[in-house]
Amino acid sequence: MDYELFLLSNVGNNSLGEMLERFTTEYANKKASLSCNDEEIVIGSELFSLALEIEDISDIAFVRNHYNLDVNICIRIQLFGNTFYQGLELLFKIMGRLIRHIDGNLLFLEDGSAQLLRIENGQLIVNNALDQYQTKYLTPSLLSLLDRPYIEKELSN
Repeated sequence: MDYELFLLSNVGNNSLGEMLERFTTEYANKKASLSCNDEEIVIGSELFSLALEIEDISDIAFVRNHYNLDVNICIRIQLFGNTFYQGLELLFKIMGRLIRHIDGNLLFLEDGSAQLLRIENGQLIVNNALDQYQTKYLTPSLLSLLDRPYIEKELSN
């Protein structure tokens, strides 16, 4: 399953990549891989891969316009099918910690368009207009891993 995480942060790409690698290693209790090239920084684990985009920022411009949210970082996420729920749980733990470090806007999309959650002006908003598949995995117990109060509201796609 593919997701995208957009952030507004003043943390540099390399520092953010190292931070994500450290969080992934800590929560997975297994060393995550980190590789860099001119286009992206990739953090890999047995449960998912995270690709922090460096060059292709077209998605960022789209998100700013379409979702009316100021962001400057795009992280593509691929959860592996046979460990989907474990990967999602690990991802939400990492996102919760990341939220505490960046303290800026955030947008979490499923398959490039479905808003699952966002942080705007410090408020975490969880989409309450989910399809039947999304309601199976975006549960209160998963959201509690973000360690942040939230409101539920319909978010457009």
